Amino acid sequence: MDLNLMIFIGGAVVFGGGVAYLVLLRERGAQRAALAAVGVAAALAASFLLMLLLARLALPAALVFVALFSGAVTYSVFRRELGARWAALLATSATIVITASALFVVYLAVIAFIVAIGVYLLLRIRLRLAPALVLMGGTLGGLLAASAGAFWISLTYM
Repeated sequence: MDLNLMIFIGGAVVFGGGVAYLVLLRERGAQRAALAAVGVAAALAASFLLMLLLARLALPAALVFVALFSGAVTYSVFRRELGARWAALLATSATIVITASALFVVYLAVIAFIVAIGVYLLLRIRLRLAPALVLMGGTLGGLLAASAGAFWISLTYM
């Protein structure tokens, strides 16, 4: 595995844990938020390890995992605020976008997704739902475009 990819994955895991801590701090207190943050970071690390293992076995298996991961995370994040129907619609849309992007930039699409969900959760503390969703979508689109550009540049100089 490339060192840069390991750094990106490690950064996404730390970012996910940090977001979990900041989002849960007021609700649960420092100690319980820290435990939850460690759990989120461990779950993200395990997810990336499983995805790496599946990609070694067969790329379609890794893509199925990406689809399940992105759908489940999106649904669980938006279920409480949007209700089951809208959360399912948003989860389906996110699954399609992330899985299609993962065809080209497998790990970077998942990292972009994690960062976009984290940005939404952090913005949702201060903003209403609609602006937070718009900024999340812009973040996801920008990061996916940057991922595609970075992948293209790396292929150009191989």
